Amino acid sequence: MSERVISFRHWQRRGDEGTIDPMARCVLCTFPAAHGHLCEAHRKAILPNGLTSEQLASRRADGLASLVDPWGTAWAISSRTVIGRSLEECDLTILHPSVSLVHAIVERVEGAWHLTDRDSRNGSYVDGARAQTLPLPAGARVRLGEVSFYFVDRPLPRVERPEGPGRTAPTRKEQLIFTAALRASNGQRVELSQRVEGGVVRVNGSSVDLGRLEFRLLQVLTEARREARDIDQAYVPWTRVAEQLEFRSYEADSENVRELVRRVRRKLQQAGIDDLIESKHGVGYRIAAGFEDA
Repeated sequence: MSERVISFRHWQRRGDEGTIDPMARCVLCTFPAAHGHLCEAHRKAILPNGLTSEQLASRRADGLASLVDPWGTAWAISSRTVIGRSLEECDLTILHPSVSLVHAIVERVEGAWHLTDRDSRNGSYVDGARAQTLPLPAGARVRLGEVSFYFVDRPLPRVERPEGPGRTAPTRKEQLIFTAALRASNGQRVELSQRVEGGVVRVNGSSVDLGRLEFRLLQVLTEARREARDIDQAYVPWTRVAEQLEFRSYEADSENVRELVRRVRRKLQQAGIDDLIESKHGVGYRIAAGFEDA
């Protein structure tokens, strides 16, 4: 038996005896849980490139087991859970270009958990071994494309996941790399300020944090608006948006972009910004505002 699994079971035993508070300890070892259900070391081991917590979504609130993401958030796994990039077909959705529309299935058969790959383009792995169908032991590291989780064979309480840029603590990477001041049709001044791992939108004293892909969407549309001589030429087709937002997959479709637009619109509405992103069927998306310096 591996040291990793021994450590995991040791934690369970001590937690049952009441000597360690499970809400304060990593689910994989006895170290303090610095990020949700994970300690700093286990979190760093699966930190992805180009993924924020906001690119994960689930239709399930309860389950029999859990997948723990790099932010320490537990995602419920039922006796049969479909995982992939499709919002319609999957129970757990991962909006990342390395993940196929229907990537893999986690299921419990005759009391044992298994991971089955669904002919994904970038593969499914359990503790480094590529899966067609593989056993899924407690504490295993699961990788789907470039996105990794830890498998925990019991339900875990949900913890509030980080919003906005996806950071759980301040960093020194706060230098601005893109800014714009827009004037909406209702006269509102909308300021966009991008940072290394996301961005901020401000209007009338209110602000909303956006994740990296969310802010990148606004940046792409804003740059297209600036370059267009006529506002009617400022629409950006979903294919171009997907390419510039790194949805680079043979299986990528317009639903990835539509869902991202919906999410950004909801966040903007929280700051009182309505209708900043316009869409036109069969044409694309555009920023419905002019430039204050125009």
